[in-house]
Amino acid sequence: MKTKKVVFRKDGLITMVMLNQTEETSVIALANDDDIAFTKLYNCYFSRIYNYVHYRVSDFHTAEDLTSQIFEKLFSKLKNYQPEKAPFSTWVFSIARNTITDYYRSQTRNRVTSLDTTKELMDVDSSLDDIVAFNETQQHLRKALASLNQRERNIIALKFWSGCSNRDIARLVGISESNTGVILFRAMRRLRIILESQGLNIDG
Repeated sequence: MKTKKVVFRKDGLITMVMLNQTEETSVIALANDDDIAFTKLYNCYFSRIYNYVHYRVSDFHTAEDLTSQIFEKLFSKLKNYQPEKAPFSTWVFSIARNTITDYYRSQTRNRVTSLDTTKELMDVDSSLDDIVAFNETQQHLRKALASLNQRERNIIALKFWSGCSNRDIARLVGISESNTGVILFRAMRRLRIILESQGLNIDG
């Protein structure tokens, strides 16, 4: 069977491609045999998938490896995709979720999920004070997120790190759309209370 290796650009930049439903359907049909079509799918979903994976594993190199695995699985299984059963985005994130689950099963110990690494979020010209302050905030956020259950962390990752709609999240997690909204509201309220109790001002 033909396989496709996903290669990360050294500059870390990926061109974001937005496809409407008609374009996406056409690209999916061609992607098995057309490198250009597969590249369009890759560029369209890379940022959302990578951000979701990175949030779940909290390690830059592991996130790269897992994201590559996800797109390789996507390519190998593309011919089995059945659009009448689920939207393509739901199918893609199911592959991502299962890959992450397999990764954790292969580990001898679990890691606490965390936010994105400071390396990618900070300017190279940041002052030492800025770096220290940012790291302290990250530590507070990690502790606050650790207070949530696995489903709440997963839903927050899909919503804010991958940009999924509540409807897509509901399909992925297997709950109603209204229940998704309620869980998000309660989880975010809990995070706000925890962070504000630690002296952090939360805007919005």
